[in-house]
Amino acid sequence: MNDRRPRVYTYRGNVPLWLVLAVVAPLGLVFLTSLILAVAIVAAGAALVGFLLPSFLKRSAGQDSSQTIELDPTQYRHLESRPPRDHH
Repeated sequence: MNDRRPRVYTYRGNVPLWLVLAVVAPLGLVFLTSLILAVAIVAAGAALVGFLLPSFLKRSAGQDSSQTIELDPTQYRHLESRPPRDHH
């Protein structure tokens, strides 16, 4: 039997640099663009959380104000930190 196989031609020469760049450059640009976009989205999310989280925590802490007290500056004094003394 004589099988009819399609002929496959291979290129055995050097690939020109312009052809490599023509194929790789668009793929690299797509990768870099998606990477920059992902970093921008993460940064925007972090900035949004950074702005909204303190106000959310402040609001939730205000609801439980029956468990806290507020002191006037005359009601407390600052203690200086000193190294502990050895008693022999």
